[in-house]
Amino acid sequence: MVEFLTFAFQSFWHFIGVAILLGMVLNSILFIYNRAFRHYNIRKHGYPPNHCDADGDFKTKEED
Repeated sequence: MVEFLTFAFQSFWHFIGVAILLGMVLNSILFIYNRAFRHYNIRKHGYPPNHCDADGDFKTKEED
């Protein structure tokens, strides 16, 4: 860990490169996490959801 920190803070450009790489890895992990829960939600509730019409707009309440 100390070797990684020494490399990352060796110069400004090393810091920028490490920050970009770590950001890309974190973004990929969060994207996969988001997609997994989105697929689970669609499988559980169907598509489109009950409160939306076919093109995704919110349904209006029809009062009698």
